[in-house]
Amino acid sequence: MTATAEQLRAFHITGHGLEEAVPALNVEDITRGQPLPALEASYPIRLSSGLLVPFDSEAAVTLPIAALLEARAPRHAAFIETVRRTAERLEDLLALDSSHDANAVSANALTSALGAGGLFLNTASLTAALKRRTTAVHRMTPDRRERCQHALTALRQALAVVHPPFALFHASPVPNPFHGQLHHSADPCSAAVDHARSQLAAMQPTLRAIRVARLELEDAYDPAHHDAILDRFRWEAADPSEIAAQPPVIAALTAAEAAALPLQSLSRALHSGCPILIVISSPTLTTADLKAISPDLAQIALAHRDAYVLQASLAFPAHLQSALAALTQCLRPAIAVIAVPSAGGWAEAVLLPLAKAWPLFSYDPARGAAWADRFDLQPIEANSWTAAHAVACDSSFRHHFRTLPADPGDQDPIELTRYLELFGDRPPLAVPFLPAGDARIAVSRDLAEFCHDRLQAYQFLEKSIQKPQAPTEPMSVSREATEQAMRQGAERAVARVVALLSGSQS
Repeated sequence: MTATAEQLRAFHITGHGLEEAVPALNVEDITRGQPLPALEASYPIRLSSGLLVPFDSEAAVTLPIAALLEARAPRHAAFIETVRRTAERLEDLLALDSSHDANAVSANALTSALGAGGLFLNTASLTAALKRRTTAVHRMTPDRRERCQHALTALRQALAVVHPPFALFHASPVPNPFHGQLHHSADPCSAAVDHARSQLAAMQPTLRAIRVARLELEDAYDPAHHDAILDRFRWEAADPSEIAAQPPVIAALTAAEAAALPLQSLSRALHSGCPILIVISSPTLTTADLKAISPDLAQIALAHRDAYVLQASLAFPAHLQSALAALTQCLRPAIAVIAVPSAGGWAEAVLLPLAKAWPLFSYDPARGAAWADRFDLQPIEANSWTAAHAVACDSSFRHHFRTLPADPGDQDPIELTRYLELFGDRPPLAVPFLPAGDARIAVSRDLAEFCHDRLQAYQFLEKSIQKPQAPTEPMSVSREATEQAMRQGAERAVARVVALLSGSQS
């Protein structure tokens, strides 16, 4: 059947009609032989510590967890060692002070210590002699000893607690290859915040005890000065290494689960100040995308300003790994929105970032005060891909395409890339098409507007992070040019005077 201009136009505007012309596309037709990056990395990812992470659709959750464990586990081990050594030194200090007590020396203790040699000594006389001090020995005051014992008790209690590698809050089942502590919750974001605050509050006695012990070991504790400071001590005043030593707290959601949560829940987590990570695995395309119903979660997170934001894709594992390595150094609320392949497979997942429909970026508030300094947008080489190329890989969106006849009659379709260039306040009055193999595939207006919306969003993001150009300095005028201008001005003034005088004489 040969489609008329009216039928093509009606399809483009309404998305209906010409059902017999729905194309059967494959990736080779869509890419037209242009090379793409590797469509699927089926191999496991090896982290720098040697940890292997299977690369599959679940890697959107397991890879961030593995990266956090790799970065935080050594810090946790170092912190526990610090607590242990501090406790041992404090025990030695208390034992030394106890040894200065006169009652610590007894005949039975000497007999036991001397063994067989005690048979030749009068232990009673020796005990009396040892109790007489030839020099003054300053014992701990009762208040100081009580402080040391209280700090030692807090340190011992901290060492007795066995922490899980991480705490993960989820609404739907998630993988747990690293044996963390899983918690099911209808609102993982709020549950993660509550758990993180409880965990940080629970570490305050340990951190306070470490500081008391350090001062007492140096005999530098001044109650008049330090009591008030330590009474006010909270986890916010802890050293970054101490915060990083705590087991990571993670909330894992799908994009649909995150969209169903109240915005207040996400905002509470991103404004909490707690070092939590929210991982959102997002299908590259859903049936709602073409109508712009799905919320752009990474863009929403950017509006919170003080949270670390990462948008990545499993289709670009190198970028994802490097971005996660930077994220693990963050000790503030963080969110990672990671695209996972949907019905269109890995080709669709690769094409969307290449078409600038899914920008790969990270936003780190700690990198500077200026917006441009905080932002790191993955550059995309110039290419002819559009979001429609990615959509064409998904058969569930096939109703947005129709095969154009070889002779479209009086209809004058234009290629989609050109159509998007002409798209201003309103779409051009033409039917856009995609070259696919030897055919031309018309696209619906909904799809064309989706491509335009994604491209506009990327361009707006790109322009917003451009650093302002330094103002150009005014051109300096040389001394020779200034003197020459003064001479010329003087000569013209003399000439006018001469002309006036000549005119008056005549």
